[in-house]
Formats: sequence, C-alpha cells, structure tokens
Amino acid sequence: MTYHHHHGLNGCEWCEGRHGLWGAFALGLGVFGVGLILILDNFGLIDAGVVAPYWPALLLLVGGSHLVPPTSVRRSGWGLSLIAIGAIMLLHNLGVIEAGIEVLWPVVLVILGASLLLRFVLRRLRRLEDGARRGSTQTV
Repeated sequence: MTYHHHHGLNGCEWCEGRHGLWGAFALGLGVFGVGLILILDNFGLIDAGVVAPYWPALLLLVGGSHLVPPTSVRRSGWGLSLIAIGAIMLLHNLGVIEAGIEVLWPVVLVILGASLLLRFVLRRLRRLEDGARRGSTQTV
C-alpha cells in the first residue's frame, strides 16, 4: 500500500484508479488528434503526410502520462521506455538522427532492467524498514 497525499490513507480506490486515467486520457487525446487530422486530410484542408512523421509524439504523450503522480516504479519504467522509443523514432523521422528502430531494443531493455532492479531495491528497503520498525516496538 502507498501513502496518498490528499488524505494520508492507504489503499484509496480513487487514487489507485487514477493510475489508468492519465494514460487513458493521453491515449484518447492522441486517437482524437489522429482522427481529426485524417478527417481534415479527407476534406483537403491539410496534408496528413506533412504531420505523419510526428506520430511518435503520441508515445511521448502516453509515456509522460505514466510519470504523472501518483505513480509506481513499474509505471515510471514503462513511461520512460515509451518516451525513449518515441523520442528516438521522432528524431529519426525528422532526420535529426540516423539510428532508428534498431537502437530501440537495447534502450528498452536497459530501462526495463533498471526499473526491475530499482523495484527490487525499493521493496527490499521497505521490508527492512518494516522489520526494524516491528523489532523496535516488540521489545517493549
């Protein structure tokens, strides 16, 4: 259970449900935007081919939504992974870097591996703190 900033209670269903809300909002906003661009393209108001290289910005948006509190180490790891993938793909599409999809897998592996290691360390520290706390109160 985690501490929730607005009332200090553990296990708040409203807060725990918010984890998925930001991701759903970001994804919905992205899908809405793509649909709007395609409609405007169909009516000849814009050329969708001009904005097509920018689609990885959706990954940046969804990845960023995973970093909005309240968040967890796992969500942050996924968020950073999506941001890394989106940034590399966007920079590649814009011609800023030559490396493309082939460099993504090692980056994702490093971020996910670091996320798993951090998660392990944080859980271990939490257990040690809980054990020390219980040990100090049981000696009374």
